[in-house]
Amino acid sequence: MERSTCHFSNNVSVDRDRRLKATLMVLFVWGFVSLLHWQPQTQWLMVGLTAVLTIQTVRMLMAKANPPRVEGDADLPTVSILVPAKNESVVLPDVVHSLFHLNYPSTHLDIWIVDDGSTDETPQILRKLQTEFPGLQVHQRESKGGKSGALNAVFPFTQGDIVLVCDADAQLPANFLRQTVPLFQKRAIGAVQVRKAILNADTNFLTRCQQMEMSCDVFLQTHRIAIGGMTELRGNGMLVRRELLEKCNGWSEDTVTDDLDLCFKLYLTGTEIEFVIVPAIQEEGVTTWREFWHQHCRWAEGGYQRYLDYFPQILTLGWAKEIDLLLFFLLQFILPIGLIPDLLWTIFYSHHPVLFPLQTLLSIILTVAFIAGLYQYQKLRGGSLLWATIQGSFYMVHWIPVMIVTTLKLCIKPQKLNWIKTEHRGGMNYE
Repeated sequence: MERSTCHFSNNVSVDRDRRLKATLMVLFVWGFVSLLHWQPQTQWLMVGLTAVLTIQTVRMLMAKANPPRVEGDADLPTVSILVPAKNESVVLPDVVHSLFHLNYPSTHLDIWIVDDGSTDETPQILRKLQTEFPGLQVHQRESKGGKSGALNAVFPFTQGDIVLVCDADAQLPANFLRQTVPLFQKRAIGAVQVRKAILNADTNFLTRCQQMEMSCDVFLQTHRIAIGGMTELRGNGMLVRRELLEKCNGWSEDTVTDDLDLCFKLYLTGTEIEFVIVPAIQEEGVTTWREFWHQHCRWAEGGYQRYLDYFPQILTLGWAKEIDLLLFFLLQFILPIGLIPDLLWTIFYSHHPVLFPLQTLLSIILTVAFIAGLYQYQKLRGGSLLWATIQGSFYMVHWIPVMIVTTLKLCIKPQKLNWIKTEHRGGMNYE
């Protein structure tokens, strides 16, 4: 089938001024919190907001998540699998072997590795792999624009009706495509994100907590969908209709989280995103606090940027998605920065913290999500479940300093997109 050879631009929008928007948002939040302290009679605003968010929280936590049903596999479409790789020589053999052992017709697979300006042995490894797997296609380029730049560069050469994006450290079960691609028989579904799992979860406290965080995330994503809310793409293991990628002009190179940005663009086209529990795609968790800090700061920056970039367009998504966005935007991104003036007023004027209701609401959401996620996806019970929930709740406190630093940095530093690569070590047990 002949494909369009459209080339995506790098999507850099010179008229965006995230620093101004981020600064205005911080000033608004600090001013609002100060008003609640300075004029106690205005605290009915917080009561009303908390009431609305509480209703949404109860609806979400009590919803019954129904896993999507795969309805046969007739007329399987061609799938293009894209794997951006920069200095990934230690993990590439494993991911390539995994891709070429998928239970899917080889005539319907279009597998690409993008050598994104590697300076290690990646080019040599890829040449050896092409000898072993003649169907493996390699696109080499000079590194520019991060992961999204690599995906945009290879896209015009691909053939698939469905595009699957995997990280270089990914491991896919053999039935991965059989359990996901048939979901696209429903025209309303424009993208599918699969559950992620940590390969090296038993390495240390940090990797165990990352696995717990993913289990918590699965619970939240599936329950958000159950009440008509939004789910989010997670980069690794996401499948998207080709026609929608073309409509969205590909992946944005003006963000450090192309997956989260694409999520908003897809919803704005009027499509839906599905989240599936089975199969799961495996990836390496970071093993050091330094890597962890850089990774989560990048996630926080990209997640926050997209609200700045797509406001007010996201107010056209309908009330169910808008209230869902409001809940997670306030609790995940705004609450941490609001804690600064709330703490100062509490310390210097002996006031009660006005953001305590929102903190309580967030704690309830995380506790329920951890318990349910660990119970369902890690099969923990009794004391093990309780102890893991305590550890996970303690671990999630890291989001407060991450978000505060990220938000203030967006206000102060000129926009500069830095992709700090997560190092992969390989040598895992991929059973």
